[in-house]
Amino acid sequence: MSTDRTIAVVLDAAGTASASADGSVAWWRYATEVLDHVRLPYRRLDLVDETATGDYVGLLVLTRTPALDDAAIDRLAAWVRAGGALLTVGEPGALAEVAGVSTAGSVDDGHVRVAHDDDAWTQAPDVPVHAIGGVRLQPADTTVRVLATWDDGDTAAITARRVGAGVVVCCAADVWQSIVRIQQGYPVHHDGQPAADGSAPIDDGILKCEDGLALDFTADRALPPGEPAMQTYEHTIPPASGLPMFHRPHADLWRSVFLQILWWTADQVDVVTPWLHYWPAGVPAVGHMSHDADQNVEEHGRTALEVFDEADVSVTWCQLYPGGYRPETYAAVSAAGHEQALHYNAMHDADIATWGWPQFRAQYAWAQAVTGTERIVSNKNHYTRWEGWTEFYDWCERVGIEIDQSRGPSKQGTIGFPFGTTHVSFPIAGADQGYRYYDVLNLPLHTQDLALAGHESIRDVIIDAALAQHGVAHFLFHGPHLHRRPATRKACLALADEVRRRGMQWWTSGRINAWERRRRGVRLAVQRADDGWRVKTIADEGLPGAGILLPFPERADRNPYRLQDGDGTVTPVRRHGREFLELTVDIPAGTASWTVA
Repeated sequence: MSTDRTIAVVLDAAGTASASADGSVAWWRYATEVLDHVRLPYRRLDLVDETATGDYVGLLVLTRTPALDDAAIDRLAAWVRAGGALLTVGEPGALAEVAGVSTAGSVDDGHVRVAHDDDAWTQAPDVPVHAIGGVRLQPADTTVRVLATWDDGDTAAITARRVGAGVVVCCAADVWQSIVRIQQGYPVHHDGQPAADGSAPIDDGILKCEDGLALDFTADRALPPGEPAMQTYEHTIPPASGLPMFHRPHADLWRSVFLQILWWTADQVDVVTPWLHYWPAGVPAVGHMSHDADQNVEEHGRTALEVFDEADVSVTWCQLYPGGYRPETYAAVSAAGHEQALHYNAMHDADIATWGWPQFRAQYAWAQAVTGTERIVSNKNHYTRWEGWTEFYDWCERVGIEIDQSRGPSKQGTIGFPFGTTHVSFPIAGADQGYRYYDVLNLPLHTQDLALAGHESIRDVIIDAALAQHGVAHFLFHGPHLHRRPATRKACLALADEVRRRGMQWWTSGRINAWERRRRGVRLAVQRADDGWRVKTIADEGLPGAGILLPFPERADRNPYRLQDGDGTVTPVRRHGREFLELTVDIPAGTASWTVA
């Protein structure tokens, strides 16, 4: 087999066509979003044919196991024995035998516990991870290594088995359905079920994102550290103490689990897996502060400008219809470096403040007019209003909204990570639109108004998770509360300092959007060269200060790795609990290359 082998990913075109015909969701298509977000180089395949086991392939990922004839099964087994790595997700199907497992029933909704004592994991989740869909595995013998189990019994959820010179890894949880369902929720057509302890009364007669929650109020929440446990909670503002919160981003945990499996599996067969850090080199995560212009009172707007100036944070300022500030206040918002955005209102309190495409389009035009900003790319829905599943993203595409930050909490008991993520991502559509990705990034919201709607004990839980997953920590403030509540103003200033103290930077939604879209235009390739790597990039646009992450093997002579040609630096870093070499370079548009050795 070739020395420089790569990853191939099979998307099962036949299975996708079948799902489309019956109107179900081809969850496995979302694998491309997970991989494209890390910019990991791979080759897409529609089916398992001779190409899938060619000499150039070192690691073959089956996003779902397709129907295979005996010849294909034999060919895959022989390829693994000769030194290939096979990674399957979901039901292993006809490959169960080579994986050394049998299936022992399906799981519609459950939790997976990762084996902390197994060195395959570099960042094992500290909670059972919520899985939606999957099967239970029963290992055939002791040659099968159990990397994770279903939390409600002794059946395996993730296994690994050496087969000749290769390895087969089975992730029996439906990673793709779990991530999409947690992030995008269920379609919203009626009130959701509230938390039994009174902390999250989402059955308020107002349709919103939380009404489609996939996470569980009991299994997936915990109290902030040091806060007292109670049988029931009163939903008062401000709360007397910290309430149960969605304290872990479960979609991100699945993303991290999959990447750790991928990296470990690649290591077993010596496949190099470079990727592009989510932020500029050396930046572990970012903070995002948004401001919603509720009530449109001049004094409130001016106070907010003062607070954000004192905090030294550029915010995304979401403008709410109807009414508005005076023209000079809108001008002051722009002059201070804040981003002008839309705060779409569908709360039935004005003529066009209802849910619908014409109303959304009209409010977008209103925001353009009052702010004097032609290109508005960011939006947050007032009260996190939502209806249906993904229809809203169609509207965003039509007016030019490129990043939406509506998916977050409106209640104290849903604070944290109700949609399971700190990362931006492109939502996937259903069968009716061919499982395409909307050209609208989702930017999660995590809490509102510290020391008022959100108890201050939640702050560091959110920051910690964003750092652990290298994502975004999003804190929302409202002008009326900054104006009237000294404690909220003080909490905002303290938050700004704490985020910077932790090594993070404050970015607006527009900046996050622009950076992520530029990242998505970078393609990586790596070849071994002289006890190191030759790194090549092809970029649609330049990406200054980028961090290209490479494996960090120990050297017998312990000499540090250095950049042999070109401008940049090489620094050891830890990402997702794993050691990497971070090559810091200004990636130019077009083609460029560097040698690290």
